[in-house]
Amino acid sequence: MASGGMVLVKYLLFFFNLLFWVSGIALIAVGVYVKGKFGDFLQFSESEMTTGPVFLIVIGVVVTIVGFLGCCGAYKENYCMVTTFAVLLAIIFILEIAAGAYAYANRDKLKGVAKKALEDAVDNFKKEEYRKMIEEVQKEFDCCGANGYIKDYKDYKKKNISGDMKFPPSCCKNATVCPSTFGQTKNMTDSDFVTKGCVDGFEKYLKDHIFIIGGVGVGVAFLQLIGILFACCLMRSIKKNMK
Repeated sequence: MASGGMVLVKYLLFFFNLLFWVSGIALIAVGVYVKGKFGDFLQFSESEMTTGPVFLIVIGVVVTIVGFLGCCGAYKENYCMVTTFAVLLAIIFILEIAAGAYAYANRDKLKGVAKKALEDAVDNFKKEEYRKMIEEVQKEFDCCGANGYIKDYKDYKKKNISGDMKFPPSCCKNATVCPSTFGQTKNMTDSDFVTKGCVDGFEKYLKDHIFIIGGVGVGVAFLQLIGILFACCLMRSIKKNMK
């Protein structure tokens, strides 16, 4: 028969795994959100960062499965399942620490990756797939071009953009007087357009949200450490009762 302490640890571990299972679903949701929000941008970025959203989704699926395994193991007091859960959770924790350290070490590269992808999109603006990407980014971050209208779109012929090509309305401060084509921009002044570039807009967005992302990561890691501790305690209790 299980002791009172073992029953307490059992139900604590079960409750923890419910939270852990929910955190796995949250990671999947974040991965889907990032892929949906930045998918068009990331697919034009020649960087390992393009796999970031997919990595989050995969980790979320694994965490969900491990959380379910932990719930079953705790409920049934199955030593093998609880041990497997503890080992898998420890591996996930180590991988997340490694991924976090890698992301922090390469944080300064992100602006360079974003700048190159956005400038490539502007240089290839006449191609529909690049035009679609840059227009989505401009709308999202309230910006214009990679480095602002004056640097990227004012002398549009240098970018091989024809005068009759549709002008992106997201680059206009006032939508009611926005030119319909690039050729019509000659009748307007620089003050009519958004001067902030999307590189700066993207960087500002990341800085504004970095503490939220970091806080979620620390919270999940803390839950994992508690889960490993509870699992070890339950394993020891189950093993004693097996003798």
